[in-house]
Amino acid sequence: MSSFIALNTKNDAPKRLATVTRLETSKSSMAEKVLLILETVANSEFPLTLEAISSRLGFAKPTVFRLLNILLAQGLVERDLHGRRFQASTKFRQMGIGLLASDSVRSERIAIIKRLVTTLGETCNFNIRDGNEVLYLDRIETTAPIRLHIDSGMRVPLHCTASGKLFLSFLTEKQIRGILGHEPFDRYTAKTMTNYKTLLPVIDRIISQGYALDDCEYLEGSVCVAVPVRDQKQKVFAALAAHGPTPRFNLALAEKSVLLLRGAALEIEKSIVEDIELK
Repeated sequence: MSSFIALNTKNDAPKRLATVTRLETSKSSMAEKVLLILETVANSEFPLTLEAISSRLGFAKPTVFRLLNILLAQGLVERDLHGRRFQASTKFRQMGIGLLASDSVRSERIAIIKRLVTTLGETCNFNIRDGNEVLYLDRIETTAPIRLHIDSGMRVPLHCTASGKLFLSFLTEKQIRGILGHEPFDRYTAKTMTNYKTLLPVIDRIISQGYALDDCEYLEGSVCVAVPVRDQKQKVFAALAAHGPTPRFNLALAEKSVLLLRGAALEIEKSIVEDIELK
């Protein structure tokens, strides 16, 4: 009680103001550090150790450890399978997916994809990687009488889809093995690759050519092609894909579609940059 009276005396007004200011600054500083840690973990392509986060940000390890525990408690960060590294949680990824599905850029993205579908005459998808699966975020159907019905929000495997293999091509072999796990992988058609011996050379080819193909590996009678979409930091965060039934859409036509897909992907990338600049 005596300390309360002392802080309310006229002479101690500057001291009280300084104390409040320090407390507010401390809270602000902690909030900024939490956000920087979350950003560092979320932007990393692989789980990070406590030491790595501390080194990248220049924060003391005890501080990082304390703030990571806050993020763990809130479910925004999680430990990897070995428990020693930290990565963005499913909850945090879902928040990001929600933003992509409803942000101000989406209407422009849909308009771009619709124009692409009209030009190609085949269904096109805007997909992202969510853990060990591909998530169909946006999908515009062709008006052709024969088409494949896959709903937005559907999840498909990485190892046997064009978008999935494209995402894998931007990871190291160690990361790929960590995500796909033990072979054999699930088989969906006679053409599904079920082991690393056949999959990894295909990933190498995707790296060199810059696009990925799915030759009836996930669905019988379906050919697909996918190209990367990059954010303002040139990091691949999505795939733009086109697919159709054989023989109307074969591998040769899929490869001819790459130039149009890349043009549409570039339009989407520009819309993201312009949106950021406006904000």
